[in-house]
Amino acid sequence: MKIRSAAGAVAAAAAAMLFPAGPARAQVIPPVPGSPAAAASEPVPVTQPPSTYLLPSVTVLGTQSNNTLAGTGRPAHSDTVLDVIPGLFVQSRHARWQLQGNLSLHGQYFAQGTNPDVVAPQGSAGLHSEWIKNLLYLDAGFSATQNAVSPYVGQGGALQGPAYTSTQWRLSPYIDRALRPGLRLLARSDDTWTHVSNAPGQLTLGGGRYLRQSLVLEQRPERLGYTLEARQTYATYDSDAYAWTRNTSVRVIGNLAVGSHAVFGLIGGREKEQAASSAVASTIYGLRLAWQPGLYGRLRATVEHRYFGTGWNVAAEAGSPESRLSLDWRRDAFSALAPLDNSTGSILNPTANIGQLLNNLLVTRYPNPLERARAVQDLLGSSGLPAGLATSGNFYVGSTALQNNLVLTGLLLHGRNSLALSLYRNRIENLFLPGQQILQVLQQRSVDTMQTGWALNYGRRLTPLANLNVTLQRESDTGFGTNQGLSAVNRALIVQLDRRLSPRTTGLIGLRRRLLASTQIAGGNETALFAGLVHRF
Repeated sequence: MKIRSAAGAVAAAAAAMLFPAGPARAQVIPPVPGSPAAAASEPVPVTQPPSTYLLPSVTVLGTQSNNTLAGTGRPAHSDTVLDVIPGLFVQSRHARWQLQGNLSLHGQYFAQGTNPDVVAPQGSAGLHSEWIKNLLYLDAGFSATQNAVSPYVGQGGALQGPAYTSTQWRLSPYIDRALRPGLRLLARSDDTWTHVSNAPGQLTLGGGRYLRQSLVLEQRPERLGYTLEARQTYATYDSDAYAWTRNTSVRVIGNLAVGSHAVFGLIGGREKEQAASSAVASTIYGLRLAWQPGLYGRLRATVEHRYFGTGWNVAAEAGSPESRLSLDWRRDAFSALAPLDNSTGSILNPTANIGQLLNNLLVTRYPNPLERARAVQDLLGSSGLPAGLATSGNFYVGSTALQNNLVLTGLLLHGRNSLALSLYRNRIENLFLPGQQILQVLQQRSVDTMQTGWALNYGRRLTPLANLNVTLQRESDTGFGTNQGLSAVNRALIVQLDRRLSPRTTGLIGLRRRLLASTQIAGGNETALFAGLVHRF
């Protein structure tokens, strides 16, 4: 069973004081947004001597809850919960390899046994290495996430209900070669294995394998340029032999540079989507835009006609020395087996990552990535800010689906006050090709759901050593199609006071209240008091 009791969400929030939702990395706008050549890992060259930043920590949290069974449908039962979370944040940069990671091990123990005790990994780590200079590279990655079983039993952050653990391993060898100035060849293979564990009850949930291969030749435009791209993705699911999918596509993209800040791309191509009992071919056509008018503003957008209709990927960011605002809006077919990191464009669970916004906010002040990572960690620890705010819930999807996901995230730091906001809207639906009636019958569960919600965090530095943080969250989940009639409304309030007891130790106390009104289950309300310590070594 997954970390899902009354204490679980607050324990994650406490750990977030130290660990951002993902490794901090500088953002570089590619000349043609979304192309595999642009998306490949391209770390900032190391100009300083090799160096490493390590931040080990441990969080110990005790929670008294009046309902540790919230979201399970069973009668309410109070319990005392102990959370122990050792963790490690690491960034290491060297001439031929870079490592960045944010990993923790969450142990949760129930005094009265209302839930099974559990230890589950969380976080991610990524390695980029150069084997042959300017030619052969190898990326590797690991991630572990806690995913909801259903959107109607509690979702995301403090609203999390029964869930399972999804772990992924990724291996990505590739060739990246400059054939001549401005002309680049990229051949890349991303192989990802997903394993599902800690599923509650008697549910049978499966992982699988996801393979993505691409070949790209790109002439970067001084005025005119082009991109030739061939790509294939292949997903196989352990839980359903009929749910495999393969997509093969070719694209020709003409690029036009306008001044020094913008690049337009005209897209044409062809793709074929195959599944167990059907296939469909479609013409691809569309537009791309990359625009960076200044240091604090950037826009990347791709709009294409695809086999499922119109797809798009829009990412924008703007701000000032005190604030950041980011937007991510995507409509695309996706697989839950695709890697969850940004380098491969997974859209399963876009995260309102406050830690990343802080990283971008401090780029000019701390050009060195390691110094910036340390500054972000210090700011998170001293302000009590959460490293990330919840967005649309990440729940089990056993086949390819169609997702339309919009996330708006904002961060404001002004004097002794901080304000972080996340707004989101997510429509996810089963995606079947013509002639796939057999798959519709065999499908274990429908994902047809509309999610809308918001999360807000206000922080106030009361003294140089103490902070008050208040988090509000609301999400509405409504089913359609085969899920017509299902709905849930989730609300949560967390009030937390933390005080630095020593340069490396922070104490915290707080109150959490969450309410769940669902057509599937009853007894989703909970009130909890918590207290704990966070120590950084």
